[in-house]
Amino acid sequence: MATKYSAVTRAFDRLAYLYDDRYASRRNSLMGWLRAESLRVFRKAVPAGGWVLEIGCGTGEETLALARSGYRVLALDIAPEMVRRARQKAAAAGLTGRTEFLALPAGRLAALGPAPLFDGAYAGFGALNCEPDLESLGFALGRLLRPGAAFVASVISRRCLFETLWLLAHGRLKQALAGRGSGWTVATLPSVGDGPPAVPMRPLSAAALGRALGPAFRTEAWLALPLMLPPAYMTGVFCRHRALFEKLLGLERMLRSRRPWRDWGDHTLVILRRL
Repeated sequence: MATKYSAVTRAFDRLAYLYDDRYASRRNSLMGWLRAESLRVFRKAVPAGGWVLEIGCGTGEETLALARSGYRVLALDIAPEMVRRARQKAAAAGLTGRTEFLALPAGRLAALGPAPLFDGAYAGFGALNCEPDLESLGFALGRLLRPGAAFVASVISRRCLFETLWLLAHGRLKQALAGRGSGWTVATLPSVGDGPPAVPMRPLSAAALGRALGPAFRTEAWLALPLMLPPAYMTGVFCRHRALFEKLLGLERMLRSRRPWRDWGDHTLVILRRL
């Protein structure tokens, strides 16, 4: 477990200086759309003005969006360099009074100790896929969230409709049928300096996430994010054919929370409720 934490920390510390160039909404329109959709779900699940916990804040784009929406946010990330940059952005935006930042793995949430109970929690775009101790996260989060509070988490899925069809169209039948699996693998992040950082991760389903977090939580709903649009790493495809994908948004929103389509997104956005 300590080895996985070290690998994830090193990888995202190395990536931090170019993270916004690759993934900020102003640079990556697909990520901008994904963030907007994810935060829209969160705002419906958690009343504005609440005290919320964010897990895997990266350089703080969603943290600042939540703070501007009226939430007070404690934002965590495993990578100290990500946290440093997020804190700088909050200060530049004049949001230090509504945000706090801490470098901490999700599985070590118990280190926070007694505190006012959170009104909701948020984990965006794969942070939990890199967490080796979801059971400890669930136990600690169950003690930190008030009863009835929502935990909205986006995880990298085990199957992706667009990716599968893309692989089939390019003659990669074996890879298309295999899917992404369910065990630990090593993902490569965008190349930096002396090569691409490697990070251990495992794809997750909504059911697997719910089981791992334990009896303090009930899985309320989940949806594919996105379903009809390309995966987040294929932003070039999205930009080249943006007009076509925008025509599919109505179908996307109609199908993404229905069976079986809700399990076929690049990510799965899960709404869990603290019992």
